[in-house]
Amino acid sequence: MDIDLRQLAVLIILSLAILLRLVSHRHAGGMTRDQSDGVELEGGTAAAIIARLVFLVGGLGLLITWLVAPDVLPGTVDLPGWAHWLGLVLAEVGLVLLMAVQVALGVHFSGTLHLRDDHRLVRTGPYAAIRHPMYTSFLLLFAGLSLMVANVPLAVILLGSQVWVIGWRLPKEEQQLADRFGTDWSDYRATTRALVPPFRFGR
Repeated sequence: MDIDLRQLAVLIILSLAILLRLVSHRHAGGMTRDQSDGVELEGGTAAAIIARLVFLVGGLGLLITWLVAPDVLPGTVDLPGWAHWLGLVLAEVGLVLLMAVQVALGVHFSGTLHLRDDHRLVRTGPYAAIRHPMYTSFLLLFAGLSLMVANVPLAVILLGSQVWVIGWRLPKEEQQLADRFGTDWSDYRATTRALVPPFRFGR
């Protein structure tokens, strides 16, 4: 299989992102640990499975297809070179942010809306300025990969998954944290924004 530099860059970024998630799961107790409460908050087992299958089969499937046989992938558009470079920058920034997020979370990381019994409110690293930097990192990562691959169905699936996260899952997560941490959460929420740093100009 002949592979060009753009494909190689996508392969490296995708591999690092998957490896990072697997290591984070392992550090937090493994992917098989009980997270049934978090799954229920997401809408139940069926909804959680369907959402993940759409992402894994659709998103990763299209990415792998593009890596193996880019010419057969439907919906590919011709973007200028600068758009691919912009995508590379966005994906790299997203990956670096994701690394910082996972380091800050440590054992408190979860792939569902699950809080440990000893869960603490993380306010270090990216969480010092953003309440949900993991979602921000995936927005950047997926937007970058979409520009690098330049495929419409892929972009719809990857970015659509984040629309679901922000519109459906994020409000539930905020309510969950408010119920658990009370005043500490209210104080934290007052000094941060959900997805972007609170830019302040002047004094």
